[in-house]
Formats: sequence, C-alpha cells, structure tokens
Amino acid sequence: MSKLSMTTALALSTLATLSGCQQRDASPVDTSAHRDTFHAADHPLSVKYDASLVRVDGKLSSYFDDGGWQLADDAPGERLILLKLPESDEITTALWRLGASKDAAAVDHCLNLPANAQAMSSKVTIAGEAFTGFTLGDAGMSHFQNAEGYRAVVDGSCYAIDLIVQGTSGEVYDPPRQPPFSREDAMDRLHSVNDGVSFYRE
Repeated sequence: MSKLSMTTALALSTLATLSGCQQRDASPVDTSAHRDTFHAADHPLSVKYDASLVRVDGKLSSYFDDGGWQLADDAPGERLILLKLPESDEITTALWRLGASKDAAAVDHCLNLPANAQAMSSKVTIAGEAFTGFTLGDAGMSHFQNAEGYRAVVDGSCYAIDLIVQGTSGEVYDPPRQPPFSREDAMDRLHSVNDGVSFYRE
C-alpha cells in the first residue's frame, strides 16, 4: 500500500472513531418536555404528569360518580385536578383525580372507607406521606366501575386520590365493541401519576 493510501485510510479511521464517540457522548433526550406540572392554588402540593394525559375541567359525571372531589362525596371539598387517559371512550374511561378539603367534618372522617370498599393491607406512601388505601368495585345496568382510593390528612387538610376505570360493557352493542385498553393496563398507567405528587412546606 502506498504512503498516500495509508494516510487516507488512517484519516478515514480517525473520522469514524470520532463520529462514534460523538454519538455515544450525545446528551440524553430531555423527557421533561413531555411532562406537565399542576400547582394547587390553596394547597401546598404539585403534580407532574405525562403530557399525553387529558386534563378534564368542568362538570363530569358517570353512572356511579357525580364528578366531585372524591368517591364518597359526602362533605364539602374541592376537586383540584382530574386527568384522563387519552384513549378513553364511552366503552371504558380511566381517570386520576386529586381532591382536597379543609372542612372539619371531611378531615375528621377522611380515613373512613366508602361503603363496600376493601381496605388495603398496609399504608401506601405517596409524596412521603402515609395514605390509607382501599379498593372498590361496582356494577349495574351494564355499567362497571373499578377504583382505588388513597386518603391522608396532611397539615390539617384531607387529601383524596382516586384511580378510576369505568364504563359500559361492550357486549351490549351490536356488534360488540372492544374497550380501548384493559382495566389492568389502565390502572398501571394511572399508578404512575401518584409518583408525580409532591408536597412542599414554606
């Protein structure tokens, strides 16, 4: 091989090596651009969540739920944020809801379970706070609702987090319709929102 050819080959090899290094050293993709953050106006908390989730404002009601601030909406409270999986439709809808109340009765009964709820065997830690958890299932008139609820009193306020998968049996349609996701998959995706909750103190 001539001296010129050897020099050319060496130069090409060096360029290839540098190119590979540049590719390996490239900065990772910034996933924060794909997340939104909710800050509560009157409560010391925020929620970071996947930006693909749909934030629902205004009134929302279903066969089992009047769209209030918690599943057992028997005391004054405020729905802070309600998120919906984007594939949700009239067959199956998946919701993540955070509500809060400073009402004395709501705080006193914050950890009481709704009727027919099953308590989880241990406390669940969310944002560093111990929450009482429960599961709840209901069905009627071809409708269904599966829910997980989490309750805690933090600095004098009752906080309610509800994960809800609900809808109508696809078998009542002609032809039968398929849900956009399984109930198990929906719950798994809703659980990830819990990881984005943060309490903060001044």
